[in-house]
Amino acid sequence: MKKHLCFVLSILFISILLSCSNSKFTNLNASKSIQSKQDSLAFEICQMYGLDQGIRLSEGFKDKSKLVQNIDSFSFKKVVAFVKINGFPTKALLGEKNFKYECVQGAFGAILLHNPHRIVNEQIYFDLFLNEVKKGNMKPAFFASVLDKYYWTISKNKKNRRVFYGSVFGKPCIQTKEATNKARIEIGLKALKDDEFVDCAGEELNMPKVKT
Repeated sequence: MKKHLCFVLSILFISILLSCSNSKFTNLNASKSIQSKQDSLAFEICQMYGLDQGIRLSEGFKDKSKLVQNIDSFSFKKVVAFVKINGFPTKALLGEKNFKYECVQGAFGAILLHNPHRIVNEQIYFDLFLNEVKKGNMKPAFFASVLDKYYWTISKNKKNRRVFYGSVFGKPCIQTKEATNKARIEIGLKALKDDEFVDCAGEELNMPKVKT
């Protein structure tokens, strides 16, 4: 009876050991799978950055500006596709190690700043990235900078370029205060006080008087 009991206990002990071993093996595989996925996404992002910066740093050649525009459009489509599948790049998505790389941190910022017209003029893309802001994946201040890059670029006043949201590109005009504050609140920023605007009286402002 004792021998039988010992045999049963031995089998049970071995089963427990195997179960624990399998569990550790499964967890290890899962960890490797997550790391592999993060590395793959980071590599994809760095490829985008390399293309965006590479063409700009290359020596001048015929029709370079046209090629840059084509690459910017291509890169923007890549960013949109990435965001639709994975969301805007974050430390949680890519892992702390990958998120530290310059190419990872710089890629989406560079590409979006080279394509602000797509976001301002095409509602589908505005909504896509606004949704990432609402999720906490993209900072509202950065989103405002991307949007303001468009208004800064098309500003009629080339000496003191004007913006709409208020960002690193400058202060908005007091003449668009109501529309600006409404637009800022929409993307998660607080309304600005009067002294946070500049007076653009007499200027032709190439920006919306009302943000719909």
